[in-house]
Amino acid sequence: MPNRVLISAEGDHFDYTALEEWQDEGFEVTYVPNNENLKAYTFAIESLADELEDGETYAIIAFGEAATSCLSALEYGMPKLGALIAYYPSSTSTIAKRLAHTHVIVHIAGEQGFGVSEQSYRYEGTRVGFAERGSGVWDKVASSLAWSRTLRVLKRAFNVHPQEQLERVWDEHTELEFATKDAGATIETMGPNPYVNHVPTMTGGIGKKDLYRFYQEYFVPSNPPSFKMALISRTTGVDRVVDEFIIKFRHTCEMPWILPGVAPTDKEVEVAFVSVVCIRGGKVFHEHIYWDQATVLFQIGLLNPNLVPSEMKAKGTKRMPVVGAEGARKVLDEKSEDSNELIEDWWNPDG
Repeated sequence: MPNRVLISAEGDHFDYTALEEWQDEGFEVTYVPNNENLKAYTFAIESLADELEDGETYAIIAFGEAATSCLSALEYGMPKLGALIAYYPSSTSTIAKRLAHTHVIVHIAGEQGFGVSEQSYRYEGTRVGFAERGSGVWDKVASSLAWSRTLRVLKRAFNVHPQEQLERVWDEHTELEFATKDAGATIETMGPNPYVNHVPTMTGGIGKKDLYRFYQEYFVPSNPPSFKMALISRTTGVDRVVDEFIIKFRHTCEMPWILPGVAPTDKEVEVAFVSVVCIRGGKVFHEHIYWDQATVLFQIGLLNPNLVPSEMKAKGTKRMPVVGAEGARKVLDEKSEDSNELIEDWWNPDG
């Protein structure tokens, strides 16, 4: 049987984009509007279980008063309900009793007055409706965080383990970027409205059109023959892959994505990177790429740590706290370099 998810909110005008996003994750989605008659509404949401065999389950994602009604109905027994995710119900008192057969989490808006339990999360600074795009109070960051937590619960309830699939999607994407060097095929591994942000330089783009141009003109052809990557660690979550890796290259050509506007210096560069990649529906949704730009500039000769502004020299600052390739090498081998070399009195603890 398919992994069935019922989504419920007020009225018939719920954001159907959200329904499609859950379908893209492999769920069979049904939308049921909240009914003021609790008995009739409970019957409607429980009827989804009628075709399920023994041992099979379904899940509910409910918003607002629909969430309150579902939490109340759960107290009276819904034996085939594997998971209930309640967004900003008017009360959380009904989840005081843990139900062994049902995974329950509650997403609480910051403006709501009640507390957080072990089965709930509060999103500070948000209002009721923060996870619904058409609500007028949609909060992109809080909504995304709640999505990840919801997806984790659903995967657990349906006994789905997505980690290997996520790794395959990300590995295919990077293979097309760096080995095949095919911008068009790279874009095809991404969702309908992806974005990439190389945080230190803010290079990348939003949407397939801009990203294709970025990859085709500024990324794929700009990595020199000496460019190498070495994966150090990987953490895979329910919808994210976080890689820690080392990049090495000789700066023999212009590299607009990492050194925009900088002519080739022929310098060797070695730097640690972290990429946080969100994957939804089997496609790359977004990439956040982090590295220490100061160490890159130091290694190519654009930053001299000894050139301290006069006002800081007057305060006793002797050099900028910047390191070169040794920072990346210490990621590979913690004993390769001494720690705390930039702390002036580290080797003289008695002063």
